[in-house]
Amino acid sequence: MKLAPALSLDQMQVLLTVEETGSFAAAGRKLGRATSAISYAIDTLESQLGLDLFDRETRRRPVLSQAGEAVVTEARAVVQGADMLRARVKALVEGLEAEVTLAVDQIVPLDRLARTLRAFHREFPAVPLRIRSEALGGVERLLRSGESQLGLGGALHMNTEGLAATQIDAVRIIPVAGADHPMARAGSNASARDHLQIVMADSVEAGQRSCVVISSSTWRVSDLTSARALLLAGVGWSILPEPMVRDDIEAGRLCRLDMSDFREGQYPLQIVHKLDTPPGPAGSWLIARLTEEFGTEPARSTE
Repeated sequence: MKLAPALSLDQMQVLLTVEETGSFAAAGRKLGRATSAISYAIDTLESQLGLDLFDRETRRRPVLSQAGEAVVTEARAVVQGADMLRARVKALVEGLEAEVTLAVDQIVPLDRLARTLRAFHREFPAVPLRIRSEALGGVERLLRSGESQLGLGGALHMNTEGLAATQIDAVRIIPVAGADHPMARAGSNASARDHLQIVMADSVEAGQRSCVVISSSTWRVSDLTSARALLLAGVGWSILPEPMVRDDIEAGRLCRLDMSDFREGQYPLQIVHKLDTPPGPAGSWLIARLTEEFGTEPARSTE
């Protein structure tokens, strides 16, 4: 079986430029080549492939044939891959990390995190970012195991020995229940101890780390999404981050509880890395941008 001839990146780039600009002349201007050179490159490519890439019955402007459309799709993927490879190599030569890994506590407001990560992608398009969503002790565990270079999590559930930690913000946590839950109908100072509480607990260190427990009857879940879904279904009550349930409260799906058993508070957030493995340029930029996005507190390190 005869193999198809190898194509060069230059040939594919010429084809894509003709398709993008709509004419051989415009492609030549964009690439800084004569129109005849563009025409010759396309003729040579068609001859190599044994395909008509353009409909020759259309004289006013080149129109891709069905085969041409298929080739353009594949050529675009190859050229984009080559561009990314060049960018990755350039980044490595310049000393950027091959990858940045970030462990994020589920309590972190995602809209604010997303703004920072969008800016990171614009600043370091060639640096891949791996994000792990964790609860309670999960962020610290990934940092200490080396699975994550950076952590964005809650100070209340993190031992910062050997870590460099900067407090950047705090998230308000509040008691909530479904709108039809007995506690929502009971008015103020409802007795939370008599009703099922949905408690956030570490998925790995079961029974060792959990959020505030008030009720004698509890269900433990390892993610906030599950807790919220249970509340919306009318199952139990829970203590959740206010930003996560704000829309549900305003829409009447959930009810903010007035409880004498619980004093609402702030859940401190901090950006953390191991002291013995400081971040590279991209990681350092991300720390600075997260600090700017979430607000600043004096940095602290503990040995």
